[in-house]
Amino acid sequence: MGAWLMMWLLRPLATLVHELGHALAASIFTDGQVTVRVGEGGGYQFQLANRIKIDFLWRNGQEGATTYFQEDTQKGKKIIILLSGPFFSFISGSFVGWFLFFTIQPVWVELPMISWFCCNALVFLRAIVPMRLKPTDKHPDGPKSDGLQIINLLRER
Repeated sequence: MGAWLMMWLLRPLATLVHELGHALAASIFTDGQVTVRVGEGGGYQFQLANRIKIDFLWRNGQEGATTYFQEDTQKGKKIIILLSGPFFSFISGSFVGWFLFFTIQPVWVELPMISWFCCNALVFLRAIVPMRLKPTDKHPDGPKSDGLQIINLLRER
């Protein structure tokens, strides 16, 4: 029960880590404002560095998006930006997974670590598998996962 509660609490943070991966790459490869949104509706807004704006809300924390100016961005750079989110999720989960599997910790330390590991694994798999995600108000057909966006970019001429 405790692990499920911790997963519910940590899921928006795992989504934020994922989206910050996209945002960091987008701030390197593009010009203009980069906006990260986690959750639904208006939430806590803050500025990270000069060009990264974050809108964070705990409700529906599994939903996230990073927006940036894409008009003049080359296909290769877009692919790197798309891969950066899953990469951050993988690294974040792997780092904690290493501690879980190769060190001995008290239960009160392992519980949030297990939850964080699972949250990042879910975010990674949800992003990398080419599919349409759960429909939202902005995307009634469901937003495309990072994997599906990459496949679509590779198919473009």
